Amino acid sequence: MNKKIGLLMVTGTILMLTACGKQNSNSTTVSSSSSSSLLVAKSSAKINSDNLTPQEAVSLISTYCGLRYGGEWASMTKQAERDGLQVKLYPSSKYQLSDGGQGVAYDVTAGGKSRGLIYTVNNDDVNIYQNVKTNQKNNKLATISKSAMASYVNQEGQGKLVSDLAARAQVVDKRNDDSAASSTSNDISDHKYGRLEAINVPSEMQGTWYSADNDADSTMTFGPHSCTYDDGDDKGTVQLYKQDPQFGENADNYENKDIQDATKNWGKTSFFNLDGARWLNIRGWTQGAGDGESYAVKTETINGRQVKILVEGGGAENLVDAVYYQSKDLAQQNADKKFADLHYLDNN
Repeated sequence: MNKKIGLLMVTGTILMLTACGKQNSNSTTVSSSSSSSLLVAKSSAKINSDNLTPQEAVSLISTYCGLRYGGEWASMTKQAERDGLQVKLYPSSKYQLSDGGQGVAYDVTAGGKSRGLIYTVNNDDVNIYQNVKTNQKNNKLATISKSAMASYVNQEGQGKLVSDLAARAQVVDKRNDDSAASSTSNDISDHKYGRLEAINVPSEMQGTWYSADNDADSTMTFGPHSCTYDDGDDKGTVQLYKQDPQFGENADNYENKDIQDATKNWGKTSFFNLDGARWLNIRGWTQGAGDGESYAVKTETINGRQVKILVEGGGAENLVDAVYYQSKDLAQQNADKKFADLHYLDNN
């Protein structure tokens, strides 16, 4: 994601747009004595940290934390085995976290009531918290990569638990619940500024994706109804809505600064089919000219393995200008790699 996105977002004309297995120097030291008690009986099933769905990711993190830290994490994970796992997404600014990650706080629960079990994500690394309170400073327990988590979980024979939890896990985006300007509900009653309803992001697209193309490290994180971008210099979150065509037909709406300011974090969103893929197109809410940016999930063969990638295309011909992967390592290993079935911007 290049720098033009953040700049255009501020003006209201959006073109839209884990590697250490130990605690880092800022982490609070935590005893591992609780790991002696397994969460479930051991099995030979293994979990791979590559290409995790959002449901698999929260299940892996919950299982690891339950094993490693015990206490509330273990209690919650055991309850989740019975009642189902849920993770609610909030802006990390909701809490006073020592590391807010990429701006999203993941509140992990079982039974619906928050236990203060939070994590944030920084590229491939996960920052882990417990006993989080909204009105006080909260220091992380540790920062650890998903690959290191998977190795530990597999070593303890708890891979099957991750799969079982993922089968019933729910991801709920709550980032806009406190905002009067927007809503993640599909029933938006005010229809202000032409907003009809929230767009449902395909489940296979949800989660964090990484790219090292174009000499820049960047991430795209899709929630159920939102998109967060971060290229190191610019970052932000866009809520994805369907726009009333009648709003778009009035050119005065695009030039009204009050409307631009009120909708600067909204994306005009639609779907289209091209080259055998279903694309999610995102444009600025008050964007006049331009085709915005479009995203699709495809499967490619990399080193003999089938790997899911997120393709970003733009312009009238929807030419590819970046490819995203589900891990930072894969992104670095395949920086600027060209796939034969994709049509690239720099080839035209």
